[in-house]
Amino acid sequence: MKHQFLSLPGVAALLAFASTATAQMVVTTNTTTDTIVGFSPVDGSLISTNVFPVQDTVQTSAIAVGTEIWVSEQTGDRVVRYDHSGNIVGVIGPTLPGGGLDNIRNMTLISGVVYVTNDGANNGATADSLVMLDTAGNYLGTLPLSNTVSPWCVLPWQGDMLVSTGLGTATTDDVHRYTLGGVSVGTFNNSTLDFLQQISQASDGNVWAAVFTSDVVAKLDATTGAVISSFPATDARGVFELQNGNILWTGSGVWIHDVTTNTNTQVLAGGSSYQLSLIPTDVSYNRKVGAGCHSFVADRSNLFQLYPDVPSTKLALDGNALHFALTANGYVANWLPGAAASLYTAPTPGATIIANADSTNATFSPSAPIPVPGGTESVWTVSPNGILTAGTPGNQTTSSTATLSATATATRLAFYTWCNHNPAETGSGKIKWEEVGGKVLLTWDAVEFSGGTPTLSPSTFQFQLDMTTGDVTLVWLSFSNNTSTADVLIGCTLAGAGLTPVSQTLQLVSGVVLSPDVPLTPMTLAANPAPIINPSSTVNYTIGNIPETAPGSGLYLSTLVLSVAPVPGGIDLTGILTSAPGCNLYVGTLDVIIGTAITVTPTNVVPVTFSTPLFAPGNTIGAQGVGFFDAAFPLVNGETSGLLFSNGVVSATFAQ
Repeated sequence: MKHQFLSLPGVAALLAFASTATAQMVVTTNTTTDTIVGFSPVDGSLISTNVFPVQDTVQTSAIAVGTEIWVSEQTGDRVVRYDHSGNIVGVIGPTLPGGGLDNIRNMTLISGVVYVTNDGANNGATADSLVMLDTAGNYLGTLPLSNTVSPWCVLPWQGDMLVSTGLGTATTDDVHRYTLGGVSVGTFNNSTLDFLQQISQASDGNVWAAVFTSDVVAKLDATTGAVISSFPATDARGVFELQNGNILWTGSGVWIHDVTTNTNTQVLAGGSSYQLSLIPTDVSYNRKVGAGCHSFVADRSNLFQLYPDVPSTKLALDGNALHFALTANGYVANWLPGAAASLYTAPTPGATIIANADSTNATFSPSAPIPVPGGTESVWTVSPNGILTAGTPGNQTTSSTATLSATATATRLAFYTWCNHNPAETGSGKIKWEEVGGKVLLTWDAVEFSGGTPTLSPSTFQFQLDMTTGDVTLVWLSFSNNTSTADVLIGCTLAGAGLTPVSQTLQLVSGVVLSPDVPLTPMTLAANPAPIINPSSTVNYTIGNIPETAPGSGLYLSTLVLSVAPVPGGIDLTGILTSAPGCNLYVGTLDVIIGTAITVTPTNVVPVTFSTPLFAPGNTIGAQGVGFFDAAFPLVNGETSGLLFSNGVVSATFAQ
């Protein structure tokens, strides 16, 4: 059953909310945050540090093409097409029918053709060329550039185009002029400027040039191409003249040059940014912001204690045992104090010596497969350093250095008394295995600890595998009396890589259940399609990964909140509405609560109709899902508030 609530204050707020978004925004890429960042074209002030995320590679330009944003990947050798919500709608390259892209730089849209500057010759590409694409992403051809080496940027110019270079030479120009068909028109600039990247239009008709190696932004004369003026700009990559006459430029971060005071002020710190371009903002979109709370995994698949040295290990282990009783997907572990003497079975003369070398691995196959969580195992791997692994290869290979972190990437079920033993050392006993009374017995029979003092300091311990039940028992009769300060790791890890375990006190283990790790997956919110006004449109807001109201109930309670005040950066809710850290609020007001529902799946789809007069073109609406659970049953991360929150969605409404 669904219930919808539309608060009167919320209606009033929405009716009053008629401010429209800025029609355009200056954008660039940021290689540190892997996002598109946006600035005011009027004064260069920062609008958004995350217009939307992009792929983790070097992105050199983002331009508007129709209703999409195209981003060039210099190291990805491709152009990625995004909608204004940041969803990938297409990819162009690296290979193309009859051509290709390699080490591409900036892009420019001229008369319905996107020109991509291309430096390399891999992927079927032509070195030092312009690759032409239509606005649907189709390959139109490649224009070799006769007078440009390592092209960076294209600027439409008096019916032709100017192309800048990152590698001007004695025979090539820093900026050369070509027709739109790639025919040379002549030199525009060939000066002492070194490594030009973006060139852009100046309001007085001249040309701005960001010059990377020369560390300047220069103005070039419209007629002669000569340098008229310049100002310092370290590692300059992109340049754009603002409506107030100041200059926005990129390098390490983004800067504004004040033409009156001749000073630079940083408006975005960190990361390399490249080409600056105008994109429209009067486009409908649904943009995800932030993340749902509590991405958490409860470690249930490990049971370990890390001892700081051999003496403390001996004190804890001697005469004791640790029993693992098999369950369907793991074990139940119990510490057995003083049980070693009664459980230990000395190896017979017929026992087989195994792993009889330092830093080695060996396998054995019992007469029948042994039950393990989820199945059986017929081959076992032994490390002389005290590790028994179900299957092959063995966990930790031949490492003698015991660490908790190393077990996180180990992928097989294994039992550990992990430290540096060497059965090949002079005077050492051997590692032996055999089957006795329905059990596999794997015994370190007076095997020498390697290093430390005294020289002769053997250990005797045993792994027992019940071939019928699958139970495993670790029995420590007498651990080494060595004074070594080397770490010793005792315990078990289930199959599959997981978290780095924490050290527990094994002497307190009673009925501890080992089972697969329990994940807490964040709630999600998605919206589709983008909201259109005139005619009206219905946007489906989908809340996902809703928590069960109570364990085993099969019921899920959630609601959707709409707000005229989105908070893209989020408000930390720890101690306010949540008990555990990691939850944020992405709506500044609770104007509309809609779509409250109890569902039998962890998904709730809430339709919202965008139409006048409630909504107007230019409105920006924030949305966030809220899930409810019985606080008497805390979540696996300890959350007891009874509330979970999704990521936010910012929806921008515009006319068709």
